[in-house]
Amino acid sequence: MTEPTKPAEPEVPGPPPPGPSFEARMESFGKDVGTRMEGLGKEAEDAAHRWSNDPGVKQNLTFLARMWGLVLLAAGVWLFAGVTLGYDLPSLPLRDLWPVALIVLGGAVILRGLARRT
Repeated sequence: MTEPTKPAEPEVPGPPPPGPSFEARMESFGKDVGTRMEGLGKEAEDAAHRWSNDPGVKQNLTFLARMWGLVLLAAGVWLFAGVTLGYDLPSLPLRDLWPVALIVLGGAVILRGLARRT
């Protein structure tokens, strides 16, 4: 008779092969992020060049710069007259001014939109 065969013992997997070290993984990660950020920087630079050559953008930026300049100038004159010169100016609480600022901003957006159509 033949001898009974022993059941095959399950093969125990050995330890996994050693992977790259932590330093190597971090270096690889850093290079990958650096490459992606360089690509993003080139895209942003290209967009900036396109925008800087667009006359509509230049005109809008000039208008916005002038408006912010006027707002800062008015605030500065108001504070100078009230604090330094001692004029008795009415106080303007910000909670009353922000709706006016939104109205002015909305009007500027509408006017710019109308100016683009013509």
